[in-house]
Amino acid sequence: HLVRIALGRLRLGIGDPTVLDALSFARKGDRSLRPVLEGAYNRVSDLGLIANTFWSGGESAVKALEVTVGRPIRSQLAERLPNPEAVIKRLGLVAVQPKYDGIRVQIHKNGAAVRVFSRNLEDFTLMFSELTAAARSLKDETLILDGEAIAYSKEQEEYLPFQLTSSRRRQHGIEQAAQELPLVAFVFDILYRNGRDLTDMPYEERLALVDEVIAGSTVLLPAPIIKTDSVEVLTKTLLDYISQGLEGVVVKRPDSKYQAGARNFNWVKLKRHTSGELNDTVDLVLLGYYYGKGKRAGFGVGALLAGVYDAEKDRFATITKLGTGLSDAEWRQIHERADKLQVDHRPARVDSILVPDVWLEPEVVVEVMADEITPSPRHTAGRVGDEPGFALRFPRVVSFRGADKRSEDATTVKEIAQLYRQSRERDRCQKVSRKPRFLPARPREWSQAIRQSPERPARLTRRGQALHSMGE
Repeated sequence: HLVRIALGRLRLGIGDPTVLDALSFARKGDRSLRPVLEGAYNRVSDLGLIANTFWSGGESAVKALEVTVGRPIRSQLAERLPNPEAVIKRLGLVAVQPKYDGIRVQIHKNGAAVRVFSRNLEDFTLMFSELTAAARSLKDETLILDGEAIAYSKEQEEYLPFQLTSSRRRQHGIEQAAQELPLVAFVFDILYRNGRDLTDMPYEERLALVDEVIAGSTVLLPAPIIKTDSVEVLTKTLLDYISQGLEGVVVKRPDSKYQAGARNFNWVKLKRHTSGELNDTVDLVLLGYYYGKGKRAGFGVGALLAGVYDAEKDRFATITKLGTGLSDAEWRQIHERADKLQVDHRPARVDSILVPDVWLEPEVVVEVMADEITPSPRHTAGRVGDEPGFALRFPRVVSFRGADKRSEDATTVKEIAQLYRQSRERDRCQKVSRKPRFLPARPREWSQAIRQSPERPARLTRRGQALHSMGE
């Protein structure tokens, strides 16, 4: 361990779920206490605290751990459904909000003390100083707010893409960056107020409190919302937001509680998709890389081996190689980050048939679009026995999401299987209704033509007042 400190490599290759299992085994000899321990972990996000509490006070003491200002709560996450029809059929009446392409933030206020945490529990307090100042000026004594931070250009009067928002995550030049790329945060939930845990309160009641708490702020803004049980209204709202350059919408059950750390159908995301592509992007974890040739030899990286998270096994399984979608600067950025994550052998939590030139600790997350999911004997995602796993066809990187997602929050094997079933069902429907038409002879050309379609917005447009008027 002393050598690890000297080298600056303290990673043990053990995931948080494995530690929770180990605690349960230590006391009960099985995993039966995992739900209790995981529930506490979702509320307090501190493995050390949970282990100490569990060992000294047992199961009852762990159950008594409460939401506390200053300790981040693990974010609730959204499931996927293929279209508005499926959403209304499953959920009925829903609250609809825009899906911003920013950084998820959780803002904690305790008097004059304010802390800002990212989705992966990093402390962004100093980096996001304008959010800190705005929260400090709110009247309530104690608060926990959940929202999305996004950069705003005063000169262009528009909200900016994720890569520019992500550039605010830095250790140096913070004040200058705040002036050049000021942030606003769209607040879509409140989890705690003046000593009261609000996570068991219905969502529509929490929303009413959001408007009350942040009224008058020009930095902390309420996320626009409509309620509907109409497929037509949901479809129009989705298309309207996409036309403004947003990713899509998030729909929520108005009567749902906030379930920390959960991904379920109380929240569902609907995003842009085009014929020939998956219904959604996927978040992949980089597991290794291959050396570059030609121009990419200068970057040190030619292709990336990427995978998804298997939540049941607490392991990462391969699903594709990535070689397109990144700018020269992003290739260099990934190589620089990867240099710090290199390991001599395949990490214990990585399940792979392929062997890259360099193995990486599974920590870097990238957002990827692909044309489809296909069976593959070369990849391990979803593989059972002799059955093949899944692979992505024509994958390309959409964004480098190192700032706001933990590797365990990446797309899971279960979600990949769900997307595969959805795409197969969509293909069957299209075969029934599709009229013959000319397509380029090669799928790559078809994919390129789709990506260059003028129907796909090339940049984000200004949307502040427009969104609020729609929400009204």
